[in-house]
Amino acid sequence: MRAAMKRFLAGLGGLVLPALLAAQGTEPLRKTDLIRLLSSPMIPRGEVADLVRRNCLAFRPTERDWADLRGLGADAEVLSGIGGCAARQTSRAVVTLASGQPAASALGTSPPVPVATPPALPAVVTVAPTAPRAVGLAGGEALIRVGARRGDAPVRGVVLVLHGSSGIAGGAGRDVQAITDDSGLAVFRFPAGRQVANYHLEVVSRTGAALPGRPSVELAVRPGRPVVADVRPARLEVGAAPEGPVTIQVAVRDSFGNAVANEPLELRPERGDMGVVSDARVTDSLGRAAFVVQTAALRRPGRIELRARGERLAAFDAVFSGTAASAGTGFVSSGGQRGVARMLLTEPLLFQAHTVSGRPLSGRVVSVRGRNAQVRDSAVTDSLGRARIEVTLGAQAGMAVVTASLDSVQAAETLRVDPGPAVELILERDGVRVDGGRILVERDVPFALTLKARDGYGNMVPTASLSRTLLDVLRRYNVRSQLLKFVGVQTDSLTAALKFKPVALGSTDLKISAGLAATVSVEVVRPSR
Repeated sequence: MRAAMKRFLAGLGGLVLPALLAAQGTEPLRKTDLIRLLSSPMIPRGEVADLVRRNCLAFRPTERDWADLRGLGADAEVLSGIGGCAARQTSRAVVTLASGQPAASALGTSPPVPVATPPALPAVVTVAPTAPRAVGLAGGEALIRVGARRGDAPVRGVVLVLHGSSGIAGGAGRDVQAITDDSGLAVFRFPAGRQVANYHLEVVSRTGAALPGRPSVELAVRPGRPVVADVRPARLEVGAAPEGPVTIQVAVRDSFGNAVANEPLELRPERGDMGVVSDARVTDSLGRAAFVVQTAALRRPGRIELRARGERLAAFDAVFSGTAASAGTGFVSSGGQRGVARMLLTEPLLFQAHTVSGRPLSGRVVSVRGRNAQVRDSAVTDSLGRARIEVTLGAQAGMAVVTASLDSVQAAETLRVDPGPAVELILERDGVRVDGGRILVERDVPFALTLKARDGYGNMVPTASLSRTLLDVLRRYNVRSQLLKFVGVQTDSLTAALKFKPVALGSTDLKISAGLAATVSVEVVRPSR
C-alpha cells in the first residue's frame, strides 16, 4: 500500500512540477509562489534557485521573510539567488528615480541638468548554512559549514562569527570565527562542551552585525560514549532455597556524567556454565534500563557483566548466600604442612565453605587468626566456596595453629615449625656456658662438655647431623693434642656430650669446629688428692 502511494505521489509530482514551473513564465515570483515552490518536496532546490535568478521577485524580502524562507528549507543557492535579486531591485529603483525628472519646456527654460546613470550596485553577499541543524558529542568537536555567495559567485575571504558559541558550557569560551575559502565555504570547528543541551547559534559579520536573513543553526549536543554504569543491586545473593526473578537496575553515563539515552546494553554472565541467560535492553531518555535475572537458574556463583558497544561497563557478583554448614565447612586436608621458622609456607591453606544443601558459599568473608604464625585477618571465598590463606610461620620452633571462622563454624589447622639453620655453637659444662671462657680440669680425671647449636631466633638446632663431622674433627684433635685426649661423643636430638681425659699438665685452647666454631681455654692441674 505504501509503495503504491509513493508511485502515485511521484506521478502526481511529475505532472504538477512542469505545469507549476511553466505557469511562472517570466513574471517575477510572488511570495506565495516562492512558498509553494519551497514547500513542494518534488521540486529540487536547484530548479527553484534557477527560477529565482531568471524571474526575480515581485516583493522585497523582510527580515521575517528571510527567516521563513530558511525555515522552509531554502539552501545557500536559493538564498544567494534571492539576495542577488534584492540587489538588482535596489539598482532599478535608483535608475527609475533618476530618469523621472520633467523635460525642458519649449519656452526657453533652462535645459535639465543631465543625470548620469549610476552604475549597477554589486549584488548583496548572502550567507547561509549548508544545514539548518548540527549535532556534536559531549567532549567532542562540533562542525558547522556556512556558504557565502554574491549572486552565483562564491565569495572568498569573508570573516564570519558564530554568535552564541561563547555560551556553550565547557566550550571555547568565546564566539568562534571562520573565513570563507575559494569555494565560499567557511567551516566552524569548536568544542561541543560537556553538557547535553541545545543551542541557537547565529552567523554574524566580523563586527557582530546581523546578516540578511539572520542565518542561524540549531546545535544539539548529545552525550558521549558510555563509560560508567551504576548497577543496583551491586551484589546478587541467592539463598539456599530457590528464589524468584530479581530486577537489576542500571544507569549509564558518559565521562562527563551525562545520561546516555537510547543505548543498547547487554547483561550476560562472565562464564557460560553459571546458568544465567543473557539479556538485552535499550536505555530510556534518562539513561536507565532494567534487566530481570532468574535466580532459580543460577547453577554456580560468578560475575555478571554489563556491556555496551562490545566493552564492559560494570560487573557484579552473583553468589549463594546462606549459613555455613559444619559438615561441609573447614580446612581442606593438606597432610600436615611444615616449614622453617619465619618462612612462608610453600602452599597456602585452603578453607572451604558450603551450605547444608552442599552449595558453595561464594564471596563470603572468613575470619582468620594465627598462633605462632602470621596471617591476614580475613579471606574471601571464590566461586567454588574456597579461600586461600597464605601463612608465614612464627619464630618459635614447634607447633603453629591457624584458626578460621565463618558464621558459627570454626576450624583449626596445626602446622609444624622447624628451627632455622644454625648460626651459633655453644659449649656448656655442668649446665654453665663456657665457650669463650676458661675452665680448670684435673689430670687423669675425665670431664664432659655439652655442645649445642642455635638458630638466629634462639631455637635449638638438632646436632645429630653434626655427629659424623664432630667425630672426624676430634680424631684429628687426638693426633695433635698432648694434654687432652678425646674419649667419645654421646648425642640426643638437640645436644652432643663430648668426653675428654686430661693426660698432662699445662694449658691449651680446645676448639670445636663443625661449620661453626666454639673455643674454650682448658688448664690441666694436679689432682686435688
